[in-house]
Amino acid sequence: MILIKKPILHIYIMLFFIASAVTSAAWCYEEIKLDEALTQFYQNNFDIIASKYDIDKAYADYITAKLLPNPNLSVNYNNLAMSRGKTNRWDNTQLTVRVDQLIETGGKRTLRTGVAAETLEATRISHKDVIRNLLIGFYNLFYNLNLDDLSIEFARSELVRYDRLLQVAEKRFNTGFLSPIDYTKLKVARIDLENNVTNLSTQWANDIDSFSLLLGSDIRHKPAKVYAQDRYPVLTEADLVSVANENRHDLLSLQRQRKSAEHNLALGKAYRIPDFSIGGEYDSTGNPATSGVGMGISIPIPFFNRYQGEIAKRTAELKQIDVQLAKTKRRVASDIHLALNNYAAAMKVFESYRDNKEQMDTLMQNSEKAFSLGGITVLELLDTHKTYRDFITKYHQALIQSVLNRDLIKVYTGEIK
Repeated sequence: MILIKKPILHIYIMLFFIASAVTSAAWCYEEIKLDEALTQFYQNNFDIIASKYDIDKAYADYITAKLLPNPNLSVNYNNLAMSRGKTNRWDNTQLTVRVDQLIETGGKRTLRTGVAAETLEATRISHKDVIRNLLIGFYNLFYNLNLDDLSIEFARSELVRYDRLLQVAEKRFNTGFLSPIDYTKLKVARIDLENNVTNLSTQWANDIDSFSLLLGSDIRHKPAKVYAQDRYPVLTEADLVSVANENRHDLLSLQRQRKSAEHNLALGKAYRIPDFSIGGEYDSTGNPATSGVGMGISIPIPFFNRYQGEIAKRTAELKQIDVQLAKTKRRVASDIHLALNNYAAAMKVFESYRDNKEQMDTLMQNSEKAFSLGGITVLELLDTHKTYRDFITKYHQALIQSVLNRDLIKVYTGEIK
């Protein structure tokens, strides 16, 4: 059996602190507060920037919808005489230059513009809903990084605490009050603590990269620490649902889409009224040419209603949006209900850990004192350490989850910029 002598153990401890200092220096990232991170997220997130171009496309459709039809110019030269490969005018030769303008009836241009205007507004609101959905991932990552930070800090402090305990165990082993087997168990248990620091640090570095990508930033930011609040807001479901019905962008966008569909249906019905073209022409006839002018009007005869299918299709689209609206209203209420339940449960869990944290700290300190005096066995000490680590890990998780769930309620009610 190989036993680590005291000088060698001290060297190991020094190397650990040196390695920790080097690692900390390498991970010295710029700290960023929640408000600052949100500002960068809104300005630089790639998905948000890409989504903005949907607004530009809808605005282009709006411009097109407002335009008047262009006039049509036609030039006809008829009855030219052919002689030896050349054309010549003769008595029946006629040159006609004509301009026709399509006149839209039934308010088609107004209705078409109305469809595009409502679609444009719906697209603007949908863009905000894209941001709202992305915010769920933003808040999860922001607070997960906080949890990573708390976990790493606790894991490192536990390693330092455990090294002090090993020094006590070494003294008891050297004086014959601790068996070689128990001393070896204590040293082997340290490996798990070291591996825990390594795994948590790797996870933290990976999350930092994901966070930088989310912010669209070349700088690797470290979220500012989150602290437990003494008081958390008391929220009622009815009030939250009322706020959500006024602010949820998916619901507001559908309402504008319904208005667009109403205009679109009216436009389909307006197509039953035929458009007509009016035109004027200049004529040059004969040889020598005789000039003259003329005018005309053309209108299709609406003998058959060729738009029945289109009207039926647009009616179905309107009914489809009504169903989607009803579904979205139910989903908004369901989202609020679930978010509020999750928030209440997270608060209850956090308060249970917070109320017992001081007791667990005292238990850990008393167990270490008892072990140094030989009052408890190695197994009892290791079990207490494991219980304490599990408790603090769950305490940190409950803290972060309560803060996360509180902020997610704002996302589900649509109370975002």
